[in-house]
Amino acid sequence: MTEDPHKPGYDSTQDIVLDARTLRGVAHPLRLRLLGSLRHDGPQTATQLAARFGESSAATSYHLRTLAAHGFVADAPELGHGRERFWRAVHRSTWFDTPDRDAPERELGEAYLRTVARMYAENVERSITELADWPQEWVRAASMSDLTVSLSAAEAQQLADDMMALLVRYRDRAADRAGDGSERVAMSTQFQIFPRRGQLDALLAARAASGDGTAADESADGAADEPSGVDGGGA
Repeated sequence: MTEDPHKPGYDSTQDIVLDARTLRGVAHPLRLRLLGSLRHDGPQTATQLAARFGESSAATSYHLRTLAAHGFVADAPELGHGRERFWRAVHRSTWFDTPDRDAPERELGEAYLRTVARMYAENVERSITELADWPQEWVRAASMSDLTVSLSAAEAQQLADDMMALLVRYRDRAADRAGDGSERVAMSTQFQIFPRRGQLDALLAARAASGDGTAADESADGAADEPSGVDGGGA
């Protein structure tokens, strides 16, 4: 597991890198949704979150306590009145590297990534459903794309870093311009960098034939603020 990713946009004071212990605390679909909602929508109670996700308050309370035990959320006592208990997210985003092939948490890590991927897909589906009601300028601003490029592993890594650095620049610029009167909304950005299906088969076969047992780099690192939310995100 990566302790400090040294990646564009990572800040150890605001972001968390999953390890084997914290992965077990967050790798659950409802926990990821609760965490994403707290990150994006601010502090909420278990009852408010239960209504948002169609769950019982008992279920959301249990999973919030689990998230708290692993350091993802904390009480926000300044917001509560009487017996109300508000929860807040501790971190801005989650960072994760796929565990090594033989690591005991490998299966759990894959389950986490699959849940994050489903949440990303749900966000896109929801946006398409809402598209007809958006102002036209926001319809034109939205984008989806699928561009295939031929890269080495090192170039793919550089592309991921470059894209993250670009997004961080826009995030920081928006923070600097907060309160300037511009019409702004939170924009969801996603990108995935994977070999197309089957593309590594010939490479792995050639390595096996040459006796080179080196496995292809399987790490899938990045930020999720909901998931990511993670939403999140990210994760």
